[in-house]
Amino acid sequence: MTDALQTVLPLLESLVALGVPGVLLLVAAIPAVVIIVVCFLDHRHGKRVEALLDAYRVDTQKILRESKADTEESVQKMAAKHAEMAEFYRKNVTLVKNYERMTDSLQQLVVNNTRAMEHLITIIERDRRM
Repeated sequence: MTDALQTVLPLLESLVALGVPGVLLLVAAIPAVVIIVVCFLDHRHGKRVEALLDAYRVDTQKILRESKADTEESVQKMAAKHAEMAEFYRKNVTLVKNYERMTDSLQQLVVNNTRAMEHLITIIERDRRM
């Protein structure tokens, strides 16, 4: 206990040396010190949050760039496939038109052959009657 008293004795002598106004000033300064410490800790926390947000922003921008590149690549592939399909349908339209022309020609050929056969039948029937 004497060791503890020996340790506190210089502190008590300092307080006596300050006097009543000094002790009152010291007691009044305690809230100011608390406010300063709180402000310092808040500032330090703000810096950490700012650093964290900067890191998050950098990561987010990196992810967005990669996503944009992937999306652009997908869009280009889809555009190429769309162009290929459009060309396929254009060729199919041409094919159908050509097929319709061929069908019309074949129909005309069948009609002409039918007329020729009818004409031959008519000639054969006429020759039989004679």
